Amino acid sequence: MNHFQTSICIAAGLGGFPVAPAQSPELLDPMVVDAGSSGSLTVTSSTTRREELEKTPGGVEVVDAERYLTGRSSTVADTFALSAGVFAQPRFGSDEARLSIRGSGLQRTFHGRGLWLMQDGVPLNLADGGFDFQAIDPLSTDSINIWRGSNALPFGSSTLGGAIGYVSHTGVSSPGYSARVEAGSFGYLRARVDGGFNGGAGDVFVSLSQQSQEGFRKHADQNNQRLFANFGWRPADNVETRVFVTSVITDSELPGNLTKAELELDPRMAAPGNIALDQKRDFELFRIASKTTVVNGDSTLDLIGAWTYKDLDHPIYQVIDQESNDGLLRMAFTHTGDLWGREQLFRAGVMFQRGRTMSSNYANLSGDRGALLQRNRQTATNLEAFVESQIELVPGLTGVLGAAASRNLRENERLFGPTPSNSSYNRTYENIAPKIGLRWDLSDIQVYGNVSGSYEPPSFSESGTAVVANEAQTATTFELGSRGEKGPAAWDLSLYYSEIEDELLTVQLPAPAPVGATGTINANRTVHQGIEFAGEIDLLGGPWDTAPEHRLVFRSAWTYGDFRFHNDPVYGDNRIAGLPEQWVRGELMWENDSGWYAGPTFEWVPVKSWIDHRNTYAADPYALVGFKFGRRVEDGISWFVEGKNLTGERYAATTGVIENANGKDQRQFLPGDGRGVYAGIEVRW
Repeated sequence: MNHFQTSICIAAGLGGFPVAPAQSPELLDPMVVDAGSSGSLTVTSSTTRREELEKTPGGVEVVDAERYLTGRSSTVADTFALSAGVFAQPRFGSDEARLSIRGSGLQRTFHGRGLWLMQDGVPLNLADGGFDFQAIDPLSTDSINIWRGSNALPFGSSTLGGAIGYVSHTGVSSPGYSARVEAGSFGYLRARVDGGFNGGAGDVFVSLSQQSQEGFRKHADQNNQRLFANFGWRPADNVETRVFVTSVITDSELPGNLTKAELELDPRMAAPGNIALDQKRDFELFRIASKTTVVNGDSTLDLIGAWTYKDLDHPIYQVIDQESNDGLLRMAFTHTGDLWGREQLFRAGVMFQRGRTMSSNYANLSGDRGALLQRNRQTATNLEAFVESQIELVPGLTGVLGAAASRNLRENERLFGPTPSNSSYNRTYENIAPKIGLRWDLSDIQVYGNVSGSYEPPSFSESGTAVVANEAQTATTFELGSRGEKGPAAWDLSLYYSEIEDELLTVQLPAPAPVGATGTINANRTVHQGIEFAGEIDLLGGPWDTAPEHRLVFRSAWTYGDFRFHNDPVYGDNRIAGLPEQWVRGELMWENDSGWYAGPTFEWVPVKSWIDHRNTYAADPYALVGFKFGRRVEDGISWFVEGKNLTGERYAATTGVIENANGKDQRQFLPGDGRGVYAGIEVRW
């Protein structure tokens, strides 16, 4: 079942590891290991993770993999279908996607930005802030943690959108073996085998998957192979080291954007230029990370190191070739205990990250490399620290006070090609993002509020496209919310208001640029505000703290986002283009205690969505319906059948973003998949 969690946090306090004089070893405090010898220290249990998220005074969620494994589990739309506040839409039917929280990375319709993406607490973002969706696999994941907005402070994230953390299975949490196959329309096939083992002081978990599809559209073939493995070793009851290995090979054809007229005529077509230039996004990625956790009494120390190698071959208007190496070191300290007789939680950490990319552009000769046009050496360096303290002010009321500090360097050196004044640069960005919040805990209800800052330096994609040096994007966000459950109902509600300075958007360039010239620069003041609501109710009246034989559950997630310019001299109070103002997803599902389930699903965008900041042309509203049924059991054979977009609706799943469409149809529309049927079977033993 999908239950909604929450939490909160003012006050400072510092705890540490017990220290005794060297000459008196007999005075050492007794060792206490709360996690117990049977669980993993580096990848904690789902119960512990939920409890940790419940200490956040803002919008958070745990997505258990069992929720999305009841149907096709391929795209981020599948994974986050019932997650309020998370806009997740595939661009071409699978891993290439648009992912945004609270309008993060609003300008970016490819290669994510504005979010902190993590695997087992280790950031997946490259040093300049960008991340790839193909670097994760929902089938190899135990659960997904979501911190919306500035609520990811305990991980050092200060981005506007927050953080999404994927949690792996381990040989401790998932001993045994499983195999899963999904297949369906448009040549879709996804298969995974995995196994976990533990014995003595060690454990191992390995997941290997293959995914391919022809795609709903022409020139949309995808082929991915992924290996995820982790190896844990516990030399003592209070110490554990885990090594994570990731290997990804992914090839993706890009069908490109259509005009609205082309979408309505034949949504399966590809943009002519994409076929002529054989546009693709192919890369190989290898990543190795290590996490060591030391527990001593009420204190925990995490030491993390990671290295990521990525080789990108990306024919678009030119052939972009990038080879990058990114290294990361992170240390985090947590202490729980009493301060002045009150419950207290203290967390602090520091992270150093450095990445270097050799980026080359070649002429595109029908997908092959032509003459070298330019080459740049790009270096990104980040030094970030955070501190947070929570304390019980009075029974049931907890306060939090925290801050994240950042110093970021972006250096671009033009090695070959034209050298305009902004081709080589060395820029430094610095910021402190504070947070203060409160959480009020009742028996089954939490109410919370916070005020927090956020900060994002530009990635190389933004900083290299303007005639002026881009500033970092900053914001102050006010948030109120509640979550809990009463009888047959459960809910999660957040309201937020963000005042943003220097948002990175493609807007009209100021003089002395030519009239009408555009580029990604800092907009004047903008505002993001919205409502995130997810709820579920058992229409048969069964409370969530019982296990009735049957349930009829209505679940839905409603995301409302109003993103605007504010008194801008060019755009006034226009809406910022890119995302629909409202977005609703849900399901009505019959479920029984033997694992059977069946029912309809739906997706509804009731309003148009602008493709340009001038608000002259928009994508149309749409509604989709589906149906799924199957059976899911803990051991043995599980299976499902799912139909998607059963009415064959022609619609734009998402769009590009431009400055001015002049009220005319533009090639900025990305069609969603047509009618499709999928089935899957999974065996656990």
